[in-house]
Amino acid sequence: MMTTRWLPLVCLSLLALTACEDEEASGELVGPLAGPHVAESVLALGVFEGVPDGITDMFVQDETVHLWVRWNRLVPPHTAEAIWYDPSGDDVDVSLVEILDGPAEQITVFSLDLTPSSMTGFWEVDLWLDAEFHRSHLFEVVPEIVPGS
Repeated sequence: MMTTRWLPLVCLSLLALTACEDEEASGELVGPLAGPHVAESVLALGVFEGVPDGITDMFVQDETVHLWVRWNRLVPPHTAEAIWYDPSGDDVDVSLVEILDGPAEQITVFSLDLTPSSMTGFWEVDLWLDAEFHRSHLFEVVPEIVPGS
């Protein structure tokens, strides 16, 4: 008699738990990356002596966006390219760096000078090495706040 009294509560609890299973998550082991690849990359307000300064994903109109990239297994020569896209999806600029010599671990910096009239919203920069996609970053451009306005 005691077990049947709790049965409706248990059934309702199980029904509620199974009804909340809309989302799904998964993971997979890909393995080590072969060949040259990005070890780390960030967007920053500046780069000082090869180190990113002011790491952020939000920039104000009229600032400069710096994409700092540390490469691993980079045996030159290579061509690294950053393609910058505005919120409408149009590519607005292409930054190109020819890597002709140096060690297997190198740093490249790509920069985009925003203007006072740069479109606000979410921008994207795609990073390519020898015409092979390696990484993208999203960042937001917000309007410049003028004191007293």
